[in-house]
Amino acid sequence: KTVANTLMYESDTRRLVRSDGQYVSLSPACDRLITSLIEAKEKGVPRDALRRFVWGHEYVSDDAINHLVCRLRRKLHSICENNEWEVETLPCQGYRLLVKAPLQPGFLSTLVGILKNTGESGTRFIWVKHG
Repeated sequence: KTVANTLMYESDTRRLVRSDGQYVSLSPACDRLITSLIEAKEKGVPRDALRRFVWGHEYVSDDAINHLVCRLRRKLHSICENNEWEVETLPCQGYRLLVKAPLQPGFLSTLVGILKNTGESGTRFIWVKHG
């Protein structure tokens, strides 16, 4: 069992929740950060876009962005085993959220079923990179 297969982000409660019920709550700023990373998928989010989306303006220092990303990474590491969810730095560009997990029998068909139901629950799920 890997946590990445069962970890989900609940945007309505701002929680990262594991299937065993353990969770961590995110601040409003971390919520906006993880939401932007989830919505960008594998493209990643440029730093300027983070400034606008997270803070609502472009007058935010690089240190403030770095600090917020660090806070989100700490939250992810506290709930994920083996760093299955990871915020990747894209040098001179921005950040991208990676979810890594080994394939398990039936996982992809289960994930497709879950993704079809995300509109009703308000829960956000993200893709899984393998290998």
